[in-house]
Amino acid sequence: MDFTELPMDLVTEEILTRLPVKSLMRFMCVSKLWLTLISSRYFTHRFLTVPSPRLYMCLWDVNNYLDTEILSSAPQAANTTTTTTTPSAFLVDHDLTTPRMGSHILQNLGGFMCYVYWNKPRIYNPATRQLVTLPFKNSDHMTVPPGGKKIVSYYFGYDALNHKYKVVSSISVHLKQNMEVISSENWVFVLKGGRGSWKKAAPTPSDFCPHVPCKIEGLCIDGVIYYMALLGPDGDELLERFQNVGLLEYGGKPTLFDQTNLKDKGVVALWSVEDAGSKKWSCKSLVVQPSQRHLVNTITFNVKGITQNGKVLLIPKDFLFPFHILSYDIQNNDMRKIEIRGIPDRWFNMDEEAEVCVDVMFMDQSESVISSDFVSSLDWTERDNHDTYIHRSLPLSVSLPIL
Repeated sequence: MDFTELPMDLVTEEILTRLPVKSLMRFMCVSKLWLTLISSRYFTHRFLTVPSPRLYMCLWDVNNYLDTEILSSAPQAANTTTTTTTPSAFLVDHDLTTPRMGSHILQNLGGFMCYVYWNKPRIYNPATRQLVTLPFKNSDHMTVPPGGKKIVSYYFGYDALNHKYKVVSSISVHLKQNMEVISSENWVFVLKGGRGSWKKAAPTPSDFCPHVPCKIEGLCIDGVIYYMALLGPDGDELLERFQNVGLLEYGGKPTLFDQTNLKDKGVVALWSVEDAGSKKWSCKSLVVQPSQRHLVNTITFNVKGITQNGKVLLIPKDFLFPFHILSYDIQNNDMRKIEIRGIPDRWFNMDEEAEVCVDVMFMDQSESVISSDFVSSLDWTERDNHDTYIHRSLPLSVSLPIL
């Protein structure tokens, strides 16, 4: 084939798809043509067709809200180009910390991270270091009775049909003694260029129950945000049980990963929503291979989502040296240890008053360029008038469509 006959636009596009994100951001300034190409959804889906997974880790001191650090690491194993093999180690190579990060990452979606600082949700693109802060959702109209408490939680979602990122604020008031729910509301903010504001989600009376979110992490599947919540009194007992349960996507369905018996018996239970309308669930039990039981029988883990290739991430509750996480392939029932190297020594040498916590997530580098233009402005737009937001409750969970 005579390569001189190839159109120059095709050659340029092919070269650009193989560049790192930082280079692409610089090349957007070359010309309007390149800006349009790199910002397009077509280019986004072509970018880096061979995945290059990176591991992001957030460290913070519970007793010092401002002491937070976000680190990025790359696979250190030789077989890092394959999508099926889990690297045995990652090496920290970038510090992505921004001023006033505050606590840990709530959710990552489409290459963006969502976290909260002083009750204001923030969206952060680790590849471009762009950061936007949404306005505070005022909830003074919700009265807190004596012995009560108000909780404000945020969740991050993406409406693929209309290509819109949205943030949901769940506000609830409950009694401290038995977690009895007094009232709850949900508000939605659409992220797009222009002005904007929070819009209240109209509940469906026959299907909605006042609730208190019991986990800060949410999940977005096909434009629907899912999160775990308590629906009635005596919720403090369920809250204790939820400490060993994580919410993730499995087989395209919202699934509860219950590791209550993982440490003692090497058993986990997967509860998947089969039919949200009729509130039907299915349960599947997994038994860890005997040769891999040693990975879980002495350490207590937290569940932190699932990777694109179906591997559940388990993070130790205690921050120990050397630090490692577990990757659990639930399809093949295979568990692997992943060591994270290069973490700054200061996190292992904190004084006794410090309480170090860690959050870990995988993110494909190619995701970080997706819709990067949406964070180029600090202005926002209101949702379209035809958008509707509906509540539905499921046993042990609450879902919120954001289409």
